Amino acid sequence: MSRLLRALDQALQNGGAPRIFDVGRWHDGHQLKADVEAARAALLRIGVVPGAQVMVAVPNSYAFVVAYLACLYHGAVIVPVNPETPAAELSRVMERFAAQAALVVKDTSDAWAGELEASGFVQCEVNHTDRLSQLLVQSWYSQKMQPIESQAEAPSDDTPAVLMFTSGTTGKPKGVLLKHRHLFAAANNVIGSHALTERDVAYCILPLFHINAQVIVLLSTLVSGGRVVMCDKFHASSFWGDIQRHGVTWVSCVPTILSILTKLSVQKEAAKSLRFFRSASAPLTPAIGARIEAMYDVPVIESYGMTEAAGQICVNPLPPGSRKSGSVGRPYGLSLRIVDAEHRPLPAYELGEIAIRGNNVIEAYVGLAPSPDEGYGEGWIYTGDLGYQDEDGYVYITGRAKEIINRAGEKLSPREIEDVLNAHEDVARSAVVGLPDAMYGERVVAWVVPQDPDRVQAEALRESLHELCATHLAKYKCPSQIVIARSLPVNATGKVQKHILREIEPRDMLA
Repeated sequence: MSRLLRALDQALQNGGAPRIFDVGRWHDGHQLKADVEAARAALLRIGVVPGAQVMVAVPNSYAFVVAYLACLYHGAVIVPVNPETPAAELSRVMERFAAQAALVVKDTSDAWAGELEASGFVQCEVNHTDRLSQLLVQSWYSQKMQPIESQAEAPSDDTPAVLMFTSGTTGKPKGVLLKHRHLFAAANNVIGSHALTERDVAYCILPLFHINAQVIVLLSTLVSGGRVVMCDKFHASSFWGDIQRHGVTWVSCVPTILSILTKLSVQKEAAKSLRFFRSASAPLTPAIGARIEAMYDVPVIESYGMTEAAGQICVNPLPPGSRKSGSVGRPYGLSLRIVDAEHRPLPAYELGEIAIRGNNVIEAYVGLAPSPDEGYGEGWIYTGDLGYQDEDGYVYITGRAKEIINRAGEKLSPREIEDVLNAHEDVARSAVVGLPDAMYGERVVAWVVPQDPDRVQAEALRESLHELCATHLAKYKCPSQIVIARSLPVNATGKVQKHILREIEPRDMLA
C-alpha cells in the first residue's frame, strides 16, 4: 500500500472523530471509511480496473471526498472536471484524456447525458441502496468495460493517482500525471510548513477540481488528522458565520476573496479561531494583505504553487517567522532555482525563469519527451514564471513568460477562447489577452476582426459573440469585453503581437 493510503488509514483510526462537515452535519471517520469502501464496490461493479481513468465531476461536498478517496484506494486515476462545464464544451475537454468511467453529480449528469452517450458512455441504473446514488452521484461507464469481481493488489507509491491539465506556452493543455508519492510528499510539505495538527479545522471554499483544494486543503488536513468544513464556493454572506460556528483555524483562498473580505464590516472577535489566511493562485496586492491583518488580526501567508508540484512550491513562514511583503516566500520541501535562457542558475536578485524539482514535482508531462522546449529537462520543470530570489532565498514573481491569462487564480488559454470566437460566421480573426483588473487580477478582453468591417453592425456582432461564448465556454472564460476592430497588429510572419494589444485602450476601432 502506498505511503499516502497508509497515512490516511492511520489518520482515520480514531473513527468516531468528526472529519468532514457538509450540508448541516459532520461525517466521522467510521462513516467516511464505510462510504469509501461502498464506492469502491460500485467501481468494481462497473468494471473499473486499477489504472483506469475515472472522470470525477462533483462540486465541493462530502460526495466529492468519498468519490476521490474511493478512486485513490482502488488504484484508479482521478480526472477532476468542473461540474459546471457547459455540455457544448464537454467533448473538447474529454478529448484530452481516455476516461473509462465517470462519477458525475446528478444535475450535471442530466445536463451532460447527451454528450456522454455520444462518447460511448452508459449510465448505471440508479440504485437507491448504492451509497454513491444516495450522495446524488451518478455512475457512467464505457460500453467496452465489464464488471470485475475483486480488487487487485493495493496501490503503491508509483501508482498514478490524478490526471490534470495545465496550459503551456502555446496554450495547448499539457497532461500532468500525479502519482501517490507526489501527493504524499506535497501533503506533508503543507503539513510541515503550516504546522497542521489534529486540532486544525480547514474551510474548503476553493473548487476541488483544482489542485489547491485537493491537496493543500483536503489531503493535508485528512493526513494530519484534522477536520474539513465543506462549502460549495465562497459566500461573503455566510463566511464569518461558518468560521465562528465551526472554529475554523485556517483558510486557503485567493486574493479576490481577501479583497472582498476587506469590504465587510466584521468585528475582530469573529476571527478569533483563525491562525492564518493562506493566499495563492494569483499575486496578492500588499495593501490588501496589510488591510486584512489590520482588520482581523490574522496573518496572511502568501504562497506559490502549480499543478506540476501537486500544489505548493513556495510559502512564507508562519509567525514568528519573517513574512516579506511582495514575496511568495521560500521554497519548502523541494529545490528551486532561477535560470537564464540557457537554463544556467542565476545569483540573488538576477531575473530569470523559475525552475523546480523535488519529491512532489512530476518528472515529465504526459506524452512529451524531456526537452526544455516542452518545459522540462534533467529533472527540472521550467515553470514559465519569471522572478528572482533575494539573499535569504525568498522568491519574488515579476511576471509570466506565458500568455496564459490568470483570472482570480483560474488559468485561461487564449487559444481556446479564440477558437470559439473564430467559429462565428462573421468573424475573420480574433485575439484574446488579459488586462489588469483590480478585483480579479486579470480580465479577459477579446479583439475581433469582422469578415466585412465596412458593413458590420458592431453592437449586434458583440451581443452574438457574447451569447456564443456563454454557450460554449465556462462562465469564467467568457470575455468581459469584446472589441470590434478593423485589423490586429501583426509581425512580418502574420503573428498577432499581443503585447501591443495590452497597451491599447480597448475600444472599437473600425475607422
